[in-house]
Amino acid sequence: MTNKPTTKDWRNLPIERWNVTTFTEYLKGKHLEMFGIEYVPYRGWGAEQGQLGNLIGTRAKPQTEDKALVKRFIDESFAEYRPNPKYPGVSFGWCWTYKKPTWQRVKAEYLAEQKAGEQAEEETRGDANKLDMDDVLDWL
Repeated sequence: MTNKPTTKDWRNLPIERWNVTTFTEYLKGKHLEMFGIEYVPYRGWGAEQGQLGNLIGTRAKPQTEDKALVKRFIDESFAEYRPNPKYPGVSFGWCWTYKKPTWQRVKAEYLAEQKAGEQAEEETRGDANKLDMDDVLDWL
């Protein structure tokens, strides 16, 4: 019998199944890994989890952004952050409030990748639907 990963197990849970709890655990784990200190939410856990829920959706709220995009934003924001003695760490709430240019850049890149993937898929489908005249003549 295999053990299914829990919602807290972000390392083994596919991104499509992540929820607010998974993202919270990801933030805590990634922060400790990158900055070597405990994660502290911006304006409290409720505020940050509400922001995440507004983006990725909850039972009561519809999803407005792709989960992979939100994770990518977190990764980029953490990578860009330069800790200092006064502010040794960062949080999702702070990033969401003050890193809008990063969000815009990451989202634009993500949408461009999605569009390129859709175009490639359409081209593949179009090639599959083309009739080869030799095949038609052979059939006749």
